[in-house]
Amino acid sequence: MQPSPATTLSILDPTSLLGREVAEAITRMLPELRLRWFHTRPEPESLVVEIAGSAALVPPMADPEELAGSAAVLVTAPPAPAVVERLLGWLAENPCVALLDCCQSGVGREQARCVFDRLPASKPALPWYRLADPALAAPVRFVRALGPLEPRVLHLTAMCPVAALGEEALDELAHQAAARLSGQPVRKSGHLPAPLAFDLAPASSDRVTELEGQLGDLLAELERRVHVIDAGVFHGYLATMLVRCGSPIKEERVRALVRAAEGFRLTRRDEVPTTTRAVEHGTIITCGGIRVLEDWVSAWLLADGLALVGRSAALEIARLLSAC
Repeated sequence: MQPSPATTLSILDPTSLLGREVAEAITRMLPELRLRWFHTRPEPESLVVEIAGSAALVPPMADPEELAGSAAVLVTAPPAPAVVERLLGWLAENPCVALLDCCQSGVGREQARCVFDRLPASKPALPWYRLADPALAAPVRFVRALGPLEPRVLHLTAMCPVAALGEEALDELAHQAAARLSGQPVRKSGHLPAPLAFDLAPASSDRVTELEGQLGDLLAELERRVHVIDAGVFHGYLATMLVRCGSPIKEERVRALVRAAEGFRLTRRDEVPTTTRAVEHGTIITCGGIRVLEDWVSAWLLADGLALVGRSAALEIARLLSAC
């Protein structure tokens, strides 16, 4: 279904790292849409950003009423709490305007439905959505690939890089690494959950609960258990999966389903995969370690979760929202 020529999308903070990627993709791939830009920074001056080879003026969003006429509002960077309150108040009074939180900030709180690359079959009371955590991108696609085997239980362990926490967190990890290599004390973390350079840390229980809740939105039919590890690496996600299916299965059947699924590659026998290589593969998910015991399937996945749940996912959801 194609959006009408009058459809308008308002994108907040197209000057952010994710905002530039989303704005560029939507401008190039959905030229039939009318796009408006606003920033939520404290400074009252307009900003200038280059989008699809042209300069665009980005005024401050002084009043949410400036969003009137939008089919959807895309949030690409965490606004200040006061801005969020005004934005949500306006959206609640204008329930025909959809919200898509692309930055994992939880702008819509518990009222926002988690989405990945499609809208849910059952519409929420308010059309508020947020993109899934990048740690779930590859696991969700793996479970979908096993669909004919009737997956019923999922045990997931996700090892997460620092990249999803933003540019400041990446800089902080680099400084921590330099300090440890030179024998200097590591400064207290400001953007990271702990000093992570050359280290691992179990994620907080709140984060585990959050990911289990998101999986409930994305794979409601599955019983699920999640473990999360924060890793002192810059990019790339590693997930180990244990999936129980509806009946005993054969390994070759699992391999055939993964081969047939879009966006997957199986490792070669002599290959030593790494998260760095996974990032180089872009939106391709590397899968290996497939083993089967009766009705249980185990495997590991390597992927650039940010690539899977970033620009391309936002583009697809924006397309769907504009066509509603």
